[in-house]
Amino acid sequence: MQIPFIGTWLFKNLEEILASAAISVTVLVVIINVILRYGFGFVVPWSEELSVICFVWAVYLGISSCYKHKLHMGVDVIVAMLPEKVKPAFRLCVLTLLLGLNAIMTWLSFDYLMISTKSTPVMGLSYFYINSVLLLCFGMMFLHTVRFIAREVMEMRAIRNAKA
Repeated sequence: MQIPFIGTWLFKNLEEILASAAISVTVLVVIINVILRYGFGFVVPWSEELSVICFVWAVYLGISSCYKHKLHMGVDVIVAMLPEKVKPAFRLCVLTLLLGLNAIMTWLSFDYLMISTKSTPVMGLSYFYINSVLLLCFGMMFLHTVRFIAREVMEMRAIRNAKA
């Protein structure tokens, strides 16, 4: 069973789309600024701020994307030593801990976002918009963890039903 809105193409690829846009803007702004600096002797004053902001967004969205695809490095030594019967329960415990961690990080990101009152020096962009990537990243990781837990529970049920 798949929840309809989770199955949409946009949700499946949201981090990748936004991260690609952010890194593309970063590269484009830096290239244009280099051409302007060395070719015409002037720079766009806000280009450095924009490229740093877009790079930060690309990094955090990349973290969430890697988490979604389970591409982060992990140490499976403990899982490998466990008996086959215990492995699914252990994975479920780890996922539950990750759910709690992602919930805490989402909450802390929200709190941090609410106290973001400063603005960038050149563009005058509020740090609220810059820091909102934290809430988006950890919120998405929380949702991915819920999905991982649901998948693990379904697999555990399938194994149990197959034995019965």
